[in-house]
Order: sequence, then structure tokens, then C-alpha cells
Amino acid sequence: MTWRSPLALVRDALRGQRARKMDLRSLQSNLPYEGLEKAKQPNRYFPGNAIKTTKYTPLLFIPMNLIEQFHRLANIYFVGLAILNFFPVVNAFQPEVALIPICVIMSLTALKDAWEDFRRYQSDRKLNNTPCLVYSRMEKQFMQRRWKDVRVGDFVKVVCNEIIPADLLLLHTSDPNGVCHIETANLDGETNLKQRRVVPGLCNSDPELEPESFNSVVVCEKPNNNLNHFKCYVEKPDKERVGTGIESLLLRGCTVRNTDYAVGFVVFAGHETKSMLNNNGPRYKRSKLERKLNTDVMFCVILLFAMCLVGAVGHFLWLQALPGEPPYLVPGRIGDPESASLSSFYMFFTMIILLQVLIPISLYISIEFVKVGQIFFITNDIDLYDEETDSRMQCKALNITEDLGQIEYIFSDKTGTLTENKMVFRRCSIMGKEYPHKENGKPPLLKKSSSGSSRRQIDPYLDFFLALAICNTVVVSMATARRQRVRGRLNWTLNGISMCPYLYVYMFQMRRVSHSCQTKNPLGTLSSLLKRTGSLFTSRQHKPKRNSTNGVQTCSLHAPPQCENPAEIDNLYYEAESPDEAALVYTAKAYGFILLARTPNSVTVRLPSGEDLVFEVLDTLAFDYNRKRMSVLVRHPITKEYVLYTKGADYAIMELLGTPYHLSGNQKAIATKTQYHLDCYAKDGLRTLCIAKKVVSDKEYASWSGNRRRALAAIDGREELIMETATQLETNLSLLGATGIEDRLQESVPDTLVALQEAGIQVWVLTGDKPETAVNIGYACRLLEEEDLVINMSCTNKIACTSILDCTLEEVRRYSNDPRNVDTTQAISLVIDGQTLAMALSSDLEDRFVDLAKRCRSVLCCRVTPLQKSRVVKLVQEKLKVMTLAVGDGANDVNMIQAADIGIGISGQEGMQAVMASDFAISRFKHLKKLLLVHGHWCYSRLANMIIYFFYKNVAYVNLLFWYQFFCGFSGTAMIDYWLMIFFNLFFTSVPPIMFGIMDKDVSAELLLGVPELYRTGQGAGFSNWFTAYQDTDIDVFTFGTPLNTVSLFTILLHLSIEIKAWTVVHWVTMVGSVALYFIVTLAYSATCVTCNPPSNPYWILQSQMADPMFYLICIITTVVALLPRYLFHVLKNSITPSPIVHARHLDRLNLFSRDLWINEWRSFRGRRQVKRSRLSTPPPSTLETPVDIYPQSPTNSDITGDELTLNVFSEQKPVHM
Repeated sequence: MTWRSPLALVRDALRGQRARKMDLRSLQSNLPYEGLEKAKQPNRYFPGNAIKTTKYTPLLFIPMNLIEQFHRLANIYFVGLAILNFFPVVNAFQPEVALIPICVIMSLTALKDAWEDFRRYQSDRKLNNTPCLVYSRMEKQFMQRRWKDVRVGDFVKVVCNEIIPADLLLLHTSDPNGVCHIETANLDGETNLKQRRVVPGLCNSDPELEPESFNSVVVCEKPNNNLNHFKCYVEKPDKERVGTGIESLLLRGCTVRNTDYAVGFVVFAGHETKSMLNNNGPRYKRSKLERKLNTDVMFCVILLFAMCLVGAVGHFLWLQALPGEPPYLVPGRIGDPESASLSSFYMFFTMIILLQVLIPISLYISIEFVKVGQIFFITNDIDLYDEETDSRMQCKALNITEDLGQIEYIFSDKTGTLTENKMVFRRCSIMGKEYPHKENGKPPLLKKSSSGSSRRQIDPYLDFFLALAICNTVVVSMATARRQRVRGRLNWTLNGISMCPYLYVYMFQMRRVSHSCQTKNPLGTLSSLLKRTGSLFTSRQHKPKRNSTNGVQTCSLHAPPQCENPAEIDNLYYEAESPDEAALVYTAKAYGFILLARTPNSVTVRLPSGEDLVFEVLDTLAFDYNRKRMSVLVRHPITKEYVLYTKGADYAIMELLGTPYHLSGNQKAIATKTQYHLDCYAKDGLRTLCIAKKVVSDKEYASWSGNRRRALAAIDGREELIMETATQLETNLSLLGATGIEDRLQESVPDTLVALQEAGIQVWVLTGDKPETAVNIGYACRLLEEEDLVINMSCTNKIACTSILDCTLEEVRRYSNDPRNVDTTQAISLVIDGQTLAMALSSDLEDRFVDLAKRCRSVLCCRVTPLQKSRVVKLVQEKLKVMTLAVGDGANDVNMIQAADIGIGISGQEGMQAVMASDFAISRFKHLKKLLLVHGHWCYSRLANMIIYFFYKNVAYVNLLFWYQFFCGFSGTAMIDYWLMIFFNLFFTSVPPIMFGIMDKDVSAELLLGVPELYRTGQGAGFSNWFTAYQDTDIDVFTFGTPLNTVSLFTILLHLSIEIKAWTVVHWVTMVGSVALYFIVTLAYSATCVTCNPPSNPYWILQSQMADPMFYLICIITTVVALLPRYLFHVLKNSITPSPIVHARHLDRLNLFSRDLWINEWRSFRGRRQVKRSRLSTPPPSTLETPVDIYPQSPTNSDITGDELTLNVFSEQKPVHM
């Protein structure tokens, strides 16, 4: 290794820092420089692939851990007191003894940190030494290396089922189409396969990649944590730029599937990879109780200083009252005028050391133990286990369990959260003709049509089904190639169609295309129509086949070899990124349009006639939340036309309609009828999509493709340019039809929402669905009730939004101030769409919107974006200062989940991104009921009472020492041995409150679920004092203090027994064990310690005390007298003004039949009372001039053209049953 000067090293370090901060990076292959020293490597400024996630090193562990622990002010406080005790003028007891408590606590914390860091070290070492294949120019082949040896600019080969070691730009795969399938479960939790394709135009034609021939420069953006975007282009030697993106990037941590091997160029390594940039470690959230605890500790500090000040002043007065210098005082402490003042000044610090127990040093670590125990019982609750998915409750935030018992607002997604997200195709509209599918329904008589049906009548129906099969990103796989982990879910989807025979029989009520097709069976009509369509295309295939000399991929007359067996067709499986896409593809397959294969350049579809069409895929315009649609541009194998198939939200498609479909009638009439069908579908709670098509001319495609290539190769503003090219092509669409897909409610969702609302929690549902669909689901899940007063807000300008908010607030306030509505509950619900919500969230209207929303029992936001979801959560938190919870299941819910105080993810059909970003994870929405009403209530009440008990325990013990100062001249001495004082809090009284915080149950789970109103109840606790015994006797100080120490132990433990509501064997063992431990340790200490605290002598003190009957009399009488006031207070309070918890405990003592009978009677009484309120509490009429019903009975021109509408503020909606 060549010696380099320090100046050169510093210069290289600065250059490397500048290179890493540049927005663009130019990367070259390392192969020409293999074997040269590091200073000559082109990519030397970028970090290697080795990772280090440990916080400490063996040499620096102790100082770094001490610095970490001293971030807690409590540790600094106790260490400072221990150091202060080393000064003789202020020490209260032996300096070494004062160090024991804080050393024990900090040592336990250090051991825990060391164990966690050692586990991280083992994980890092295992990962860094994982083998991989890296190309070597000297060996002319891929050689086995370790992950930590990989560098930016290397060529890495990854085989099937192997984890990718670094972020690789895909250059070559074993697949002839240049496709590599990866599983991203380690990054985002999604188990469906994703396609990655090689960079086009580089190494596609070579059967084997020759890394040494790669002489291009890879220019990419600097590392970031965005898993869905990547900007890059490859500059060839001739300066031609080939743009690429995330579709060609293999991310570190992903697994290669269904591909023999893939070769990539390393662009990011080690800590610069996207997976490592997203690895921020465990999230830390401070609970509301923990924040309040800091305030309580500050009050304790103030109380401690007050007690020390009293001790200092008392010592000063006591010294001033002495007639002379007592012989037992140390010489020099008095005698001059300032000696008393100086002595009292020293006494202030001595009292701080003596009374430091007032601050509970073991409280924080006890809270950690309690929370771990609570999480153990939550995660092992059998009621929170889902057998279908074999998943149980997950807890990822260990320090906010008690916040589950304080939730005031819940923000929930709809699709996949309230519903199953398992889509079933129900209805569709094709060219303005609706084909409803109703279970067990009878098809109407088919209308007759002229016998002159032509091919042109058939084209729209063919295009509709082709769009269902083509316009998606579904990956096709065979049963033998699938992974075991996802077989159950997709089998269910396939069976969901095959097990519903009515899907075949009643799916469509097709019109006849000729007299010869007349039949009473819709399936026969459809089959006849589709066969004619297939025959038509078969007859048209021969001419292109004979003249196919231009090299363009055309229709195949023969099925692919892997699909010639009809049985293998049934074994096709579709892996989709969303259940909607899977439902549409499976529906197309059920009616003969079978998606056989998908590559980056082609899509193969089998027609009902048995012939295969191979469409050349020219580009895919992916779905995004701004456009609300996706498109696929293909070249038709028969007509050679460029055809764009588009699907998306109805409002996103309707505004892009252009030239009418040339032989299908009036396009405006078709759009009007289709919009009417969409409204009907939405009222029935179906998810709606519009399907459209566009034939692109050769000239338009040539111009557009150039712009598209430039957009893909751009670095700056790449997303905007890609969006611009997509919207440029998606114009003048021809409407083909619409679909209605059913997404059923999850089990027990209505009961869960009703229980949460009865618990005083306001529920908001934030969804991207149409208002009609969302309202229907709202009634079905009982978010909206039949007697509710529903406020519908929908407008297109800010002036109308302001007017609606002002008028609505005026009506709601008048409703509240009406004398007839005193002491009644306002059954008001708010429905608002995304456009209106965006205006309501503006700075000048947000206060009025929040004021209106907080007066509503429930809020339903429709057509909202992921960004709006998080903004709503943050706004409510900021304005109302309430505890919020967000629950969702998809990637679009991540922002909302992370913004709330508690985020809950549901492991559903849309991957695991929501789960990975959440604090808690459940598998069903119904689990939220027990999680909050039972475990949340228990965790909060247990922990709150335990913290209060800890403060009581310390204050009670400090009072012993404080009141003793009145008997010893405020001299700062203690009547209890120092070692026993330390053991008292560390061992004798530490375990019972921890068990109390983990296992106590003030009310049974059955009653908490049956009476949700108990969710908001809470309890407080106090403490009592005592003192008189052995007055005017000649006993020594420890003989005086030992009974007090014993009485203190009995009183503190028996006080805890009063607070315990549910006794278990664990409680008995800890209580009896604590008393036994006290006597064993004290007896052993008294028998062995002869001169532990000179000049005092604790030898044989307890043994002598236990031989004296006076000791037992004092222990019994003092304990009873000390606890009697507290016990009488409990009795009187629970007898005269019993709390709801007391009533609930009385119900718990009843037998099961009597308890259920009482709960049912109480529920029925409450239900009658609510109905009565809704009838009496009629608000004044709305002041708006022209109310418009939210559900038009028939379509109008304004429904289609998008004229401005201001919807009614108050309307009583009726539920539409699903």
C-alpha cells in the first residue's frame, strides 16, 4: 500500500464529501481498474456495501452509554446527589451507600443496551458476510464474494430465490423478454410479485451479458429513501441517452423470484441503498401519560425543596433556641454569629440527600416492565387472533399502550379497513346498456334487434373485455411456479368466481345481435356474441399472416406451448397489485378473454373462439393519485392500429371524452346513460370504474413517443414531464363502459363502530370512493344512522364553501341553543367531498370547519387523497388538542397512520406497508373494539394507578424521615438503617406494584364490551400519614425506627391491596413474598451487621423487637389506624356516590344470565331514549335557498358537463340496503 500524506487524505475526504452531495452522480464500471489502488478507482468516493447498525464499540461502550443515560435528567439528579454526599459537611449517610441505587438502575440499563447492541452486531456480521457473485475481469467470470466486498460500479449476478445485496441497475436476465420478478416483502411487506425489466437498448440482444464490453456511463440521482421513484439515464459512447427509472432498479433486500438469474450494475451500496435509508430504527412516541409524568416529577422536586427548606429553617431555629453549646455537637459548628446560619445552609443539602427517595428512582424502569407485561397479554389475546390469515396482534411501539385507553377521535380508511377488499364483479354498463347481475335474480326478456347486425356492433363489446384483460399490471404465473405463502389468498379469488355459478348465468343480460341469436339464456347470448367476435377476428387473421414480412409482432394462430392443455388454463394465477385489477382480469377470463402472458413488450390474450392475440405493448401509463387512472398503449395485432386502453375513476374519465364512437350511437347519450348507471352502482355500494379507448394515429404516436423518451431520460422535473406526456395522450377518449364491483363489509364492523361511538369516540371515515358509494357503506356499517341529521357539503368554489360553512354552523348552534334540545345528544353527521374538503382546510376556513366537525357524531370524507388524510388528522390534533387514532390497510394510509398519536395497520389484501408504518397491527377491524375498550381501558387504569401508588409509596416513606426531624432537632439523621432504606424501595416494595400494573382488572372484559361507556372512566388515589409511638422512652434510634419501617411496609402493601380489584395467585405470591423477603433480609442483616453504621449499631435489633409483644401491638394498631381513613373514604364514596366502575364491579359479581339480562335491558332503554330525542330535537329549516338532493333520480346534462352545484346542508338520508 502506497504511503500518502495527511494533506492528500484530507483533500480526498473533502472531494468525496462534495461528490456525495452532488445532485447527479456519474458512475463507471470498475472492471478496467480492477487490481489498482483505491486512489485510482473511479467510484472511490462512494461508500462500500458493508453496514454497521451498532451504536457502541467495545472500547467506548462505557462512556458512550453513560452519555446516553445522562440524557435522562433523573439520572443526572441522582448522580449529583450521590456526589454531593461525599462532602462531609452535608453528607447524610455513608457516601458509598448513596451510590448503590443509581448504580443498580444504570447498570441494569447498560446491560440491556449492551445486549441489544450485541444482537445488532451479530446481525450486521451475518449480513456483511453473506456470499454473492461479483464479476472479475481477471478471472473472466463471476466469482463468489461477500456482501461487504461489493462496491459501486461492480457487476453482480443474483440467482433465483436469492436476496439482492445492493441497489442494482438491471442489465440482463435469463428471461428472453428481459423480465425479472422480485418480491419486495422485506421492504414494504407486499408479497405479490413485481416486474423489473432491463434497461432498453443496452444488452437486450445478447444471449449472455459481457460486463467487460460495458463502456457506458450511468448517471443517476443522489440516494434518497423513496422506494417508488428513481431517476437515471445511461449515456452510451455515442452520447445517446437511454432513460430508465424504478422499473429497472433491483432494490437491496428484495428477493428474485421466478427468474433463473439477473445481472445488474451497482448504483448504490451499503448505507446509501434505499432500504437502509428507510431503516430509521424503532419509532419513539411519548405517551400522554409519560408527558404528564414529567410534570408530576417537577412537582415532587418542588415539594422536596420545600421540605428541605423547612428542615433548614427548623435547624436554624433549633440551634438559636439552645442555651449553650451541647456536648454532642461537633466543635466549631457553633460559637460565632454566622455558625447557625451556615449550619442551616449545609442542612438544606443534607436534607436533599436524606429525602431524595421522594423522587421515585425506580419508577421509570418499573413502567418499562409494566408495559412489556401489558404488551405480552395483548399480543397473546386469543380474541385478537385471526385464524384465516394465521396472524395475531402485533405491537411495534412499546411505550404508548396506555394511550389506547384515551382515544377521542378515530380516523379510518374504508376499502380494506371497513370492507374485505376482496372484490366480486357484479354489474357493468357497455355502450350505455346495463347488464345487471343480481344473485338469484331472473333476467328480463331480451329485446329484439334487427338482423342486420354487423361487425361494428360487436367491436365495442370486444374492446370492453380486451380492456379488462389488458389494461392492468397483473403478473401471470402458473400454479407450479407460485410461492406457497400466497397460494391461499389467490386460490380464494379464483374460487370466488368458480364457486358462484350465478356469475356465469346472470352476469349479463345481453341483447341479441340477430334473430338467429335469440334466446332466453343471457349466457347463451353472450357466448354466441363472443364466438362471433372470435370468428370475425379469426377470419381477419389470415391476411396479415400471409403478408407478415415487416417484422412486426402479429397475432399468433397457435396457442403457446405452455397453454395448449386446457387444464393448464385453469391453473393460471394472476398476481395483482390491487384486488380490483384481479377481479377484472378473472372476470374477463370467466367470459373467455384469458390473459395468458405478460411481458414488458407484449400481452397475450386468448379469445372465446380459442385464438390468441399478441398485443405489442408500447407503453404503460401507470396509475397515480393525481390522474386517478391508468392506461396501456398497444399495437393491435390485426389492424396494426395504435390503441390506448384506459380505466379509472368516473370523473377522471368523463372529462376526457371526445369524439363519439363512430358506429355506436350518440356518445353524449351513452355518457349520460353510463353516468346514471354509475350513480346507481354507487348507491348500491359498488366500487365503480370507467373503461375507455382511443385509437392513436401514426403521426400522433410518432410525435408523442419522442416526447415520452425525452421525459424518461430527463433527471430534473422527470415526474412532471412524465405526467405531462400521459395527460397529453389521454384526451378525446371513447367511452366503452363502466363496471361495478362489490366490496363487502368485514365481519362485525357495524357493532364495532356503534360500540366505539357509545364509548365517546368520534369516528371519521376518509375514503377515495364516490360520495354515493361512501354514504351507502356508511349506512351499512352504521356510521350513519337512519335518524341522523346528515349535512352534505359539496361545492366547486370557495365562496360557496364559505357560505355553506357559515349557514351550517348557524343552524347547528341554533340547534344546540334550542331549549327543547337541552341535555340531549346531537345525532348529526357530516358528509364532505375531497374538493370541498380542500377548500375547508384552507387557513381562513379551517377553524370553522373544525368547529362544525366537532359538533358532529361522525364525519365521512369522500374523494380524498392520501395527503388530505394526513392533513385532516394533523388539523384535528392541533385545533382540538385530542388523542387521535388512525387505522388503514394500504400504502395510501401511511401518512395518516404516521400523523396520528396511535397508528394501527390492518394486514389486508394491499400489502403490508400500513402495518410496517403502524404502532399496532391487527388483522380485522373488529379487533379494534376489544383493543380499545378492554385492553386500552385496562392499560390506562393500571398504569395510572400504579404511578399514583408509586408516588404515594415514596411520599409516605419520606414523611417518616421528615416528621422524625421534629424529634431530632432537624439534624438530618434517620431512625432507619441506611441499607434497609435502600432495600425498602429497590426490593421490598417494588414487585407488588409492577404486578398490579400488569395484571389488575377493575372490570371484566365482558362488561367493558357490553357497556362501552365505561371506556372513559378513571380512578385516582391518595395517601395517608401516621406518627406517634415510643414517646418519652429511652429506646435507641434503630429500636425506634425498626417498628416504623415494618409498619410502613404493612401499610403500603395493604393500601395496594385495597386498590387491587382482581386478586390472582400472582398477587398473593408477590404480597406474601415481599413481606417474607423483608423479614428474612432484615433478620439476616441484623444478625451479621455488627458495626455497619458506626457509631450506630443495628445488631440484633429486629430479633429483640420480635420477642417483645409491644412490637406486634404497635404494628397492628398503627397499620389499622393508618389505613382506616382511606378504607372509610372508599366505603362512603362507593356507597353514597358510586362511580360507573363500582356499578360495573357489582354487575361482575352477578351470574352470567342476570348480567346479560341487565345489559340488554339497559341497551333497550338507551335505544328508546335516543329515538325519542331524535323525534323531539328537530332543528330549524335550512337557510339555503336552493337545496339539491345528493342522489339524483335521473341523469341531467349538468350531471355530465360538470356545472357548478351547491348541495343541501341538511337532509335526512335513508339507508340503501346492500
